[in-house]
Amino acid sequence: MKRTWEFVLSIIGVSIAAIFLIVTIIAAVYLNSIDLKEMMDHSLMTDSEFSSSEVDMSIKLFMGILWAGIISLFIALAGGLIAIFLLKGGKAKGAGILLIITGILTIFHVWPLIFFIIPGIMCLVRKPRETVEVIE
Repeated sequence: MKRTWEFVLSIIGVSIAAIFLIVTIIAAVYLNSIDLKEMMDHSLMTDSEFSSSEVDMSIKLFMGILWAGIISLFIALAGGLIAIFLLKGGKAKGAGILLIITGILTIFHVWPLIFFIIPGIMCLVRKPRETVEVIE
């Protein structure tokens, strides 16, 4: 059975995950290169209602979420590529389960999630057409 739509949507999901991964890594490298704490302390010297420890904690939380997003995108990229190869090999049920798990693991990024969950469901739901022989 041809699974063209599942294949195309999976490729789109992997492509979007790769683009998001590149952009997120560039953002993480940039944010690690500048000193956010010093910049925030300078802004705290002016009129601010946040303490230095609150600002430090929020910066650490933001960087943790950023690195969690990078890890989830690496998993999405690997899972999506494996699922594409499974689809090409004719193992639609395994590919569908892997695509759904990969979609759930990319909870930080909505577009890859959509492009992994939809083909995953399609792989599990679609049944091959039965051929009917006509007896004359």
